Amino acid sequence: MIPLLDDKQITQAKATCQSTLSLTFQGLTLDVRADDPALLAYLSDYYAALTCRTLPSTPVQHTTLHVFLVNQPPETQGIDWTPVERNKASPLGLKEAYRDCPQGRWIHKIRTGIALLQSLTAPIAIGDLTRHKSQVVNFINNQFLNHQQRLGYLLGHASAFEEQGVVTAIAASSGGGKSTLMLKALENENVRFLSNDRILFQPGNAQVDVLGVAKHPRVNPGTLLNSSRLINLLTAEERRRFEGMPTRKLWDIEQKHDVLIDLAYGKNKTALSGSLDHLILLDWSLEATSTTALTPVNIEQTPKALEGLRKAPGPFFQQADGSFPPEHIPDCQHYAEHLRGVQVMRLTGIIDFERAIELLKREGILA
Repeated sequence: MIPLLDDKQITQAKATCQSTLSLTFQGLTLDVRADDPALLAYLSDYYAALTCRTLPSTPVQHTTLHVFLVNQPPETQGIDWTPVERNKASPLGLKEAYRDCPQGRWIHKIRTGIALLQSLTAPIAIGDLTRHKSQVVNFINNQFLNHQQRLGYLLGHASAFEEQGVVTAIAASSGGGKSTLMLKALENENVRFLSNDRILFQPGNAQVDVLGVAKHPRVNPGTLLNSSRLINLLTAEERRRFEGMPTRKLWDIEQKHDVLIDLAYGKNKTALSGSLDHLILLDWSLEATSTTALTPVNIEQTPKALEGLRKAPGPFFQQADGSFPPEHIPDCQHYAEHLRGVQVMRLTGIIDFERAIELLKREGILA
């Protein structure tokens, strides 16, 4: 086991990372080094459609960061961990805890045993990484999120799609249907995937600039069951189990499946950035009796309508000076100020994805 607070042992663990992979995002290149080449092969395939193919030709501020992936067990016992408190308690118990140190912050993923060092210079993940690849993806993406938030981008809880450079974001609480609606929109020929669960945005020159986060959608069985394109991601046994299930019960099932966009929807169906022109707030429900409707929202007068868009940076967020600020989410007014010029609409009534797509087309949000 690798002692997390032993600098010499951590240095030796890094030295075992002889395989390399370069991942280039908007403004950030990650030089990923691992002791298991198979893990890098997985990451290369996973990020193939979600990262920049080449460095931009126009001069931009660009940063390179080394990330280390050590597929060995960490020694997490005997450390005074601080629990990461959540607004909503999980029936599975504590999810993660942290310990600050001179090099940065160790974050212990309780359920998987993985330890992650968030650092400005050399982030490192240690544990059974081949078994828990999604946590490796999240760790890599956190480096991108940190980089962009330091540059002034605001984090939002939303899915998003792009069409001809114009981006539409869809905000709702978890389980509100934002991923399903975004995937429905991808059925349109010129629509491309931008992000599944988080966006980064800030006012730019005459527009609100928005960046996607490089993570393929992870959706529940109800989304797959209601898509002829995605239903085959369920096994025959799963289909039999879910097809006869009442809608309310199916909606509550938490059993995530990865939807790899390029495999499910074809090539050139992903985007990295764009102009945020539309924001759709999902305020519908299965229990509603009224027809699904799409109405405008004046966020200058009612900024609290943006509550579902707010997202905490989380324990991984590290400022440019190396410090970790207390957990804080900017208020709705701050979000509204970042969204000036964006058309904000609300979907209300019964949850009906087909009608929602029709309404988006009627408003010119979808071509």
